Amino acid sequence: MSVNGLVLSAAGILVVFSVLALTSLVVKAMSTLDRRRSEKAASSGTEPAEPSPTVDNTTLVLITASVATMIEGRFRIRSVRRLLPAENPHSPWATQGRSVLLGSHVIPKKKS
Repeated sequence: MSVNGLVLSAAGILVVFSVLALTSLVVKAMSTLDRRRSEKAASSGTEPAEPSPTVDNTTLVLITASVATMIEGRFRIRSVRRLLPAENPHSPWATQGRSVLLGSHVIPKKKS
């Protein structure tokens, strides 16, 4: 390996570990700020905001049908199912690959 290769490798390692250290510091700072905010809310007697409610299946079907109608006209939904992480037997790699593949399809614009 030449001297230039060693210098480039050392610079790459330095950059990677510097970014990792910076990321670690940012995560630690956000964790500390979140904990302080939670402690402050608990001491003042106010409760933190509740999480937003989940969407029920009927609403999900109606939203899907309305979006599909706007994009391509009439649309028939045959089934709807949720993929929760505990119920999803596929690996994260397969899920990400499927997401990229399905996201790459171009939706034609509706002619007006």
